[in-house]
Amino acid sequence: MSLAIGVDLGGTNLRSAVVDPHTFALIEHDKERVGEPRDVDSIVERVASAVERHAARSTGPVTVGIGLAAMLKDRRGNVANSPHLRWNEVPFGQLLATRLGSRFAVGVYNDVNAIVWGEAVAGSGRGSRDVLGVYVGTGIGGGIIAGGQLVEGATNCAGEIGHVKVRWDEAALTCACGQRGCVEAYVGGIYVQQRITEELTAGAKSTAIELAGGIANVNPGHVDAAAAGGDEWALGLWGELAPLLAIALGNAVSLLNPERLVLGGGLLGRAPTLYDLVLTSLPLVATKASMDALTVVHATLEDDAGLVGAAALAARGVSLIQ
Repeated sequence: MSLAIGVDLGGTNLRSAVVDPHTFALIEHDKERVGEPRDVDSIVERVASAVERHAARSTGPVTVGIGLAAMLKDRRGNVANSPHLRWNEVPFGQLLATRLGSRFAVGVYNDVNAIVWGEAVAGSGRGSRDVLGVYVGTGIGGGIIAGGQLVEGATNCAGEIGHVKVRWDEAALTCACGQRGCVEAYVGGIYVQQRITEELTAGAKSTAIELAGGIANVNPGHVDAAAAGGDEWALGLWGELAPLLAIALGNAVSLLNPERLVLGGGLLGRAPTLYDLVLTSLPLVATKASMDALTVVHATLEDDAGLVGAAALAARGVSLIQ
């Protein structure tokens, strides 16, 4: 039996683990900061070293699943762009497979696809064959499972719900992807934080300032607490952003008809008022027939989901680079 290793490579942390392919328990795991440098050769060496440390416990074949914070362009781990790693048009998968050698079978997956698969096999999506997972954190990412299979799309970039357009007028905001009007450009955590700081610095009045101990400290959690207390500015901001996220989610639910909608990510996790407003708006967008079959749940595996999902996908033989 192959040893199964999962890797979660984001903009901040590089996490890796040996994962039991049957129980999905983490047998051993490591975590280190990504730091600098971030050129592809340096990162390939860092990932390979982490994998080889885990692989030392076995002399047999190894499957390695990498959940990567990037938009992929095919099933061989070629990266179209990764804003967090500052990569564009990078052949990451082939470079890593070559560096590791023939003992290792490598699969590279979008990080949220890996996370959603992890939730589907071992978390809040377990038991459902049709799952839509959406994570609202620094950015917004999604993953789709239909009929028990991960939906990768023609060029392996299915599920990029953060880049669904919710504005298309001349004032539509520019997203890190280079296009305008993406839901991520409005409700992604980095953009929400920027807007909070800008509006409060420009003179907006809110109890969030007192809750945080000053404008410089205000984050979305403080705004959410202010909104829960009836703060006019906070409620106005959340009242604008929640329907935009609901538009993206509701249209996806109508299109895909999932049984389970798994919601996670740091922004939604610390903003329950915003979360509730999104759910209130969701039935206004999604068809009634698709809502009738839908259960909305919180993600439960937290940081382990990507490790479990990436290892499980590779062990299943999905998109391996031999």
